[in-house]
Amino acid sequence: MAHQKYNHNRRIQGLQPAKIKAVSPGMIVRFKYSGENVFDKNPLVLVIWNDKSDNKIHGINLNYLQESNIKAIMKKITKGAGVYSEDKNIITEQDQDDSKYDDSLPYRNILREPYTRLKLPTFREKREGNPLSKAEAQKQIKMLHTKVLKTLINRFDVYRSYHTSKMSAPKVVRYDIEGLLK
Repeated sequence: MAHQKYNHNRRIQGLQPAKIKAVSPGMIVRFKYSGENVFDKNPLVLVIWNDKSDNKIHGINLNYLQESNIKAIMKKITKGAGVYSEDKNIITEQDQDDSKYDDSLPYRNILREPYTRLKLPTFREKREGNPLSKAEAQKQIKMLHTKVLKTLINRFDVYRSYHTSKMSAPKVVRYDIEGLLK
């Protein structure tokens, strides 16, 4: 399918270098991607799952969506947050220097500046007091995919899997949250 790329640079408030292991579900990342027949060499991806065992990152390429469609997807994800979370305000700006930051997370102390994140089910992240197991996090992501994301992904054809060996210069994005929720 032929795609059109959209530029969302005006919504990006900041970028900070990151390691692939620091990328977790819900983060928005930008990186350089190389390979044969690659249409978008600098994707802007909302990460759905970081499959470290298979060396892949699965997510939604925001560069293939108009801004109004990104807002629609964010509203749908926020509305569907009840599938996996009691917290309805799942789009947040996180800062690891914050005193309330959970220092037991697997990606702790890697990111120094604030960044935008959707609170998607994440391995070892605490929900209702207990850290999520890998199996429970995967189960909740599959449930979110089936109940919320599947129709959107099929409608816009934006779901992609990226091999980490073909990625370079990953950066975590601080995205304009107000622009997403208006």
